[in-house]
Amino acid sequence: MIHGLRVLQLADDDVDETALHIAGDSVDQAMRFYDAVNVTYKMILEAPMRWPSYGLSHPKLADIRKRSIPGFPNHLVFYADMVEIVRVIHGSRDIPAILESMLADE
Repeated sequence: MIHGLRVLQLADDDVDETALHIAGDSVDQAMRFYDAVNVTYKMILEAPMRWPSYGLSHPKLADIRKRSIPGFPNHLVFYADMVEIVRVIHGSRDIPAILESMLADE
């Protein structure tokens, strides 16, 4: 975890699950994924308002922003409160449903 950045457990789990999936093809590529995620977190921490809002209609998710992971452009980091990583999800998944399911856990 990068100092000053809060990464939710769900997001950490997303990263580990994705890396495990990638490692099935290439352990080196999985390690590059971890490195790219950390680079992305640093970029978000340096300029959190730089990337766009995801545009969800639910009021509790209205401030969620997204940033793609360099080298892994189909994987998106979703974050809120400028420095809280909430999820890391492949762009082809049902992102609104995944993010809204977090509200059911409250």
